[in-house]
Amino acid sequence: MKLSVVIPVYGSETILPELHRRLTQVLNNHFPDYEIIMVDDCGPGNTWGVIKQLSQSDQRLRGIQLMRNSGQGNATLCGIAQSTGDRVVTMDDDLQHPPEEIPRLLQHLLDNDHLDVVLAKPIEKKHNFFRRLGSSAVNRMNAMFLQKDVHLRFTSFRFMTRAVCDQLVRINRPYPSLGPMIFSVTRRIENVEFQHAERAEGKSTYSFSSIFRLTMNNFIGYSMLPLRVLAFIGGVGILLSILLGLYFLLRYFIIGVETTGWTSLMLVLVSVSGFNFFAFAIIGEYVLRIMHISTSTPRYTIRKESGATKTPKEESH
Repeated sequence: MKLSVVIPVYGSETILPELHRRLTQVLNNHFPDYEIIMVDDCGPGNTWGVIKQLSQSDQRLRGIQLMRNSGQGNATLCGIAQSTGDRVVTMDDDLQHPPEEIPRLLQHLLDNDHLDVVLAKPIEKKHNFFRRLGSSAVNRMNAMFLQKDVHLRFTSFRFMTRAVCDQLVRINRPYPSLGPMIFSVTRRIENVEFQHAERAEGKSTYSFSSIFRLTMNNFIGYSMLPLRVLAFIGGVGILLSILLGLYFLLRYFIIGVETTGWTSLMLVLVSVSGFNFFAFAIIGEYVLRIMHISTSTPRYTIRKESGATKTPKEESH
């Protein structure tokens, strides 16, 4: 069995040597056939220079530099698309996913033939309070949008079969989110706990706005719930309008009283107009995503490669 370890990298040049040292130590002791793929997502600093240097000293390490910053999801998908292993591990570049946990977590996948994916779930996240709160909110919203078990946590420390990886790279979405994508491919997923480590250096690049964008992306990109909610509200609005219209007509013809209250009428009109603009914004977001797919806008483009060779594949997806 060949193992591929995919690591999206962003601005972590000082951490990479230690990550590489610990990772290769574990892999050399447990896996005779493996490859490491580091994808530089055009971050700040000399990240690509460090990856090139590491790949020159390790023939099993392959470095990929993207032409522009494409986001963690796209960088991870790039690495998955370029991987050749029978099993694929994805992990972060900040050492919060300990390489020493790989053999145990991978063995869980290998020992359970009914599973396609194992997602490593932190026993306790070493993040600040607001980051943990945001992650918890995203998980609960994912459970609602995707109709998944709230106890199943999406994480970036993943262990996947080749079949799942091949399906993931075929999914053409402009703003990929790997958790929902994996959930759309297979339900044979299980969490296994691990000890989350402190970040080796620096601060997380995820902010409240990043978490909010991720939530909205999952809400719009991987669920029909927004359109169904709009359809429901629209149907209720039409029904109420018909009933209200009948009421005022009957009141006029039977009692002979004209309806007053222009202020309340204007408030209703303003509210309905605001809702319409909101609905148009959601529909416009769907249309924009369809345009991205129909025009074949690449999710990422490989600029340079360094290190181990592989079977040629497409460089733009």
